[in-house]
Amino acid sequence: MRKVYLRMNEQLKYDIIKKLVVSNGNKKNAAIKLNCSLRTVNRLIIKYKMEGKLDFIHKRTWI
Repeated sequence: MRKVYLRMNEQLKYDIIKKLVVSNGNKKNAAIKLNCSLRTVNRLIIKYKMEGKLDFIHKRTWI
């Protein structure tokens, strides 16, 4: 498995979504912290469950 490095804002999103999924937390509070909609939070949860940390890297980032 490859080590994945995230930028600061990507890491923040990842940490909030990870905590939300693990603790079954409040999606509305996560949306407020991320300054986005509930729909976006739901999409991030799906991305987290499918690919994990790797899917939080911006697609134009050089790997």
